[in-house]
Amino acid sequence: MLSYLKSEFYRLRYNEGGYLFIAVCSLLLLSSNIVLFAVKASEPTFPYATTYFAFSSFYSSIMIVFFLCISVATSVFGNEHSNHTMKNSISYGINRNTIYLGKLIVEVVYAMIAFVIITAVDIGSAYLLLENSGIENLMMLFKSCFVVMPLLLCAIAVTNFFLFLLESNGAAIGAVVGVLLALPLVSNFLGMKFRVFTELSKFMPYNMITKINYDYDKLEMILPWSGISGYYYYWIIGIIEIIIISAIGVFLFQKKEVK
Repeated sequence: MLSYLKSEFYRLRYNEGGYLFIAVCSLLLLSSNIVLFAVKASEPTFPYATTYFAFSSFYSSIMIVFFLCISVATSVFGNEHSNHTMKNSISYGINRNTIYLGKLIVEVVYAMIAFVIITAVDIGSAYLLLENSGIENLMMLFKSCFVVMPLLLCAIAVTNFFLFLLESNGAAIGAVVGVLLALPLVSNFLGMKFRVFTELSKFMPYNMITKINYDYDKLEMILPWSGISGYYYYWIIGIIEIIIISAIGVFLFQKKEVK
């Protein structure tokens, strides 16, 4: 496993797409803070050039990050099927479990690094350019990121699952969108008629994110489960789903013919 991880990290190190993704996302957040700063400079009464607005915009739009995880996993996975490099890895005697889990680990590590860098750019530029609204706003951002993190990793695990099982990256992305977006929406619709779908939909990552609400006046996060247990439930559910998805993926990949 260690040798395979080293080779994958080496390949990732020279993957221009990985650097480009971080640069584009960072520049988008940086530019939004620059725009707020510029508007405030020309219009002193402009009320939104604050860290409160910048940070709340970030964590209230976390669903965008959720779906960006698909792009992250796809970028790290690369063109394994079309280039037949996966077949070569297997022919060299690398265990299929190692290949599957190794890819997932590299995707998760890259995603965490990218998330930290992009978030740091947003926070740093906000404090540099905008009016400081208080440390409470930064704490709310950190809490929000902490709560959704296992769900973001779950999106990566789902993407990794379909990338391994489907030959086409396009088909895999379509399947991922179906599972992460279409399935929860259909389940919500069926839940109006059948209670079992109502219960199932509570544990789908997309629905769990949409169920997060914010009291912007009190700077409090409102979760479906109240108290500190709400944080635990999000992590427990997220980790369990990652384990289940990965276990099924490893099992099916063992049976799959790699061309």
